[in-house]
Amino acid sequence: EKFEGLSLREISKRTGHHFNTVKKYVDKENWNEETKPRKERSSKLDELKPIIDEWLKIDLKMPRKQRHTGTRIYDRLKNEKEYKGKLKVGKQTVISYVTKTKQELCKSVYDTAILGYHPYGQAQVDFGEVYAFNELGIMTKFHELVISFPASNAGYAQICKTQNAECLLEAMQKIFEYIGAVPTRILFDNMSSAVVKILPKGKRNLANNFERFVLHHGFKAVFCNPNKGQEKGSVENKVGYKRRNFFVPVPTIIDLNKFNENLLIQCDEDLKREHYQKKELICELFAEDISEMNPLPVERFRVVRIEKIKTDNYSFARFENNRYSTSPEYNRCELWLEIGADIIRVLDEKYREIVIHTRCYSVKTEPIIDWTKYLVAISRKPNSFRYTSFFKDELPKVWQEYFNKADFDERKKMLNLLVPIILDGKLLEATNIMFDNKIDNFDNFLIFYRNLIEPEKTVEIVTKNTPIQIPYKQDLSVYKGLIGGLDNE
Repeated sequence: EKFEGLSLREISKRTGHHFNTVKKYVDKENWNEETKPRKERSSKLDELKPIIDEWLKIDLKMPRKQRHTGTRIYDRLKNEKEYKGKLKVGKQTVISYVTKTKQELCKSVYDTAILGYHPYGQAQVDFGEVYAFNELGIMTKFHELVISFPASNAGYAQICKTQNAECLLEAMQKIFEYIGAVPTRILFDNMSSAVVKILPKGKRNLANNFERFVLHHGFKAVFCNPNKGQEKGSVENKVGYKRRNFFVPVPTIIDLNKFNENLLIQCDEDLKREHYQKKELICELFAEDISEMNPLPVERFRVVRIEKIKTDNYSFARFENNRYSTSPEYNRCELWLEIGADIIRVLDEKYREIVIHTRCYSVKTEPIIDWTKYLVAISRKPNSFRYTSFFKDELPKVWQEYFNKADFDERKKMLNLLVPIILDGKLLEATNIMFDNKIDNFDNFLIFYRNLIEPEKTVEIVTKNTPIQIPYKQDLSVYKGLIGGLDNE
């Protein structure tokens, strides 16, 4: 119309647009696309954006798989008391903001998965890595064992120190016992703790303990094709889900057994949500899963393996690059180790227990020693006693000072007395006596210690109602007869 010589009002009349709109576009000279950024509108989330940004920045220093998701941030803002009442937007608004901020901070890439059909009563198993702070506040890598039930989308997890066979089987057994049933069929990948060798035509040589565990619990163990982890997509998703929801923020694990007990309860609580596809509560669907499973075996499976070892000159047994103590009389001889996920029992040739150790998963430069087995032998060598790790690391300082100052005879007498005290578990009482009374010699300590442990002697009080005593009167007539007899002679 501009080139037809029409007036602005005529154009407005023909097109139906307002006169000012027509004038604006007729007079417009720059028809390049707008490239100026739009002004951001204020949002009800603005007050909480600095908090969200801070959490996401802290996440950059955390393990990649234990960072906040949009849902997790929404739940924290909604449930944690310091933020209650401040959240005035919906879940999707929070998720959108988190996604956008994450892309700006770390350029994250997200994958998707393909859904499949699964019968009830079957499960999948997999390990995943998680990080947590230990009792010293040091971030430590743990391993998350997850059993997923694809039909109901339920899942249970346990935290292990490593992925060896003992940890795998013990974690599975704890989950079976907690849910009170055993899946009929379980899908694994080709983990070395279960599979010794992959054979042609889909066959497997199974690890001895794993095979006995399968037979004991009566389930069918099946395995993914090599390098086809996606065949167990349900449990792989569940590993990530548990990590994002139960390990963000990064937790502190002081007592692993208690942490795992609480983790099972958390998994129970997680079932009280709607299935993403079936629109029913997962806990109700899981009840159907349970009904299709097998009952628990009558007798509990002992998750241990037995290995024969030979001790060295110091009577230490070597296992996994660590040395474990036995007892002085077992130097340079063959013994048995009963190896569990958490403990190692040392047995003699007749399988009688010698000592129990906590299993160590890190390599120690010093041997792991139960000194109670060696104290009697050490008591015969008072000078050597001061150069043992027991003296340096476990004996209270007051005793260290005493033995360093005492002469040989004094050390020997005190050590012979102290060893039975330690074996009876009364070292604390003995230490208090030394410290409180500032004792510096054997005789004084012996007096105070006997006063403490020996029962107090009490004198029996004679009652007033004693029997009447008849005085004894001596008959002297016998002696008179004798005297008289002597006079007559």
